[in-house]
Amino acid sequence: MRSIVLHTQPSEKSGVVIENNEVTEYVNIRPEVNTLSGSIFSGKVESIHKGMQAAFIDFGQKKNGFLKREEIPWCTNKIEQALKEGEEIKVQVIKEPLDQKGAQLTADITIPGLLCVYQPYGEKVSVSRKITEPLRTIFLNQTTEWLEETEGAIIRTAAQEVSQDELQEELASLKRHWKSLAAGTGHTLWLDAIVPDQLIRKYPIMNVDHIYVDDTTISQYLKKRYPSLKEKIIWKKELDSVLPRTINEIQSQLIQRYLPIEQGIELVIDETEAMTVIDVNSAGYQGKTLSNSQSFEVNKRAAKEAARQLKLRNIAGMIVIDFISMHDSSLEKKLIQYMRLLVKNDLIYTNILGITRLGLMEITRKRQWTSPGKSLKETYSPSIKDSTWLFRMERELLLKRTTSSEAILVVVNPRLYDEKKRLLSSLISSKIPQELFVREDPMIHGYQIELEGSRDMVLEAVKRREYHVDNLF
Repeated sequence: MRSIVLHTQPSEKSGVVIENNEVTEYVNIRPEVNTLSGSIFSGKVESIHKGMQAAFIDFGQKKNGFLKREEIPWCTNKIEQALKEGEEIKVQVIKEPLDQKGAQLTADITIPGLLCVYQPYGEKVSVSRKITEPLRTIFLNQTTEWLEETEGAIIRTAAQEVSQDELQEELASLKRHWKSLAAGTGHTLWLDAIVPDQLIRKYPIMNVDHIYVDDTTISQYLKKRYPSLKEKIIWKKELDSVLPRTINEIQSQLIQRYLPIEQGIELVIDETEAMTVIDVNSAGYQGKTLSNSQSFEVNKRAAKEAARQLKLRNIAGMIVIDFISMHDSSLEKKLIQYMRLLVKNDLIYTNILGITRLGLMEITRKRQWTSPGKSLKETYSPSIKDSTWLFRMERELLLKRTTSSEAILVVVNPRLYDEKKRLLSSLISSKIPQELFVREDPMIHGYQIELEGSRDMVLEAVKRREYHVDNLF
């Protein structure tokens, strides 16, 4: 059983995937993070570089985007014959900007759905390789009839689990969505948000039982955007009842360096700029020297948790796991096979390269989105960021909406107070019914909810303790 839980009301948006009452994936998006991949913009051709056969597009960002000739569907010859400087063009981001380089763009627009992908300029129909005959030919012929000559589509594997009518309904919905976007004004036509859109599309429709959303507007949007999910989308004002742990507790576990497993085994996870290193520590296991077979059993348990953490923490790039030495090549091969089996169902491609002569397992994992740990704590440090404290406080205060208290007194570190002005677009106090009083204290590392109750009781305590407070938070 798999459920997706979407926290969209707080300033920090969160998506949680739950399988068998266990959190298997967590995604967080903060207001200061500007993720562009998948989003569609209306741009203007700023300049054309004939030698590079590429164009630079002004699409409303700090840096102009880079559009190669190969990314223009109607370009059959040189780029200067397909584009003119100053003309408007619809583009989609395929690679994020990096340092001084602008985003990489495509004019081959794709509008993704759960069952298929609509391509306004695609000119052909492609069917997932996992769909076999005769269904493959049926999809190819039927979808071609639903499209105009210049249009295209990609039929996803999930389409074989639904009726032809459902597939046709989604394709028609995607076409309407594109027409609405194309008629839009301004640079930004559509932001393909990680939460909720990209996270929902990541999982095949048949493998998701429920999608819980805390906002009625988002709920209605999702039902319209993904018709095949209508019956699975559930609005719940407070989502804690469907989570095994609160978001704050999930985040705390994600940034732990030491991770106990069982019987004295623990993983030590260190993320560096070059790679992530996971050390298997068995010092507390039975308190004695391990035989090869015992080491193999310990390593299997550690491998299972390591595979889970790669997905949960969204660890990507180069990864090295220092397992317990076994001094037996046959057991090392078994461990490699076991690890490959564990990552087989990970939707992000993970490659188990093998074990080096030093006994280190080498792994690479494709990068998708940003590891939540990097946004929650200071770079390569266990210290929690001030912004993390701020978003935690906002979530905790939002949970107070259902309580009977009239007023809340919060004490915060002065740094947190200043950070609020930069990060939160609206006052926290505007989101909760209670009157919020705030005081600063440099001795507090993050924040504390010091007092809650009637307004008179809170004001009396403030006067008695001679606090300086305000309610402008």
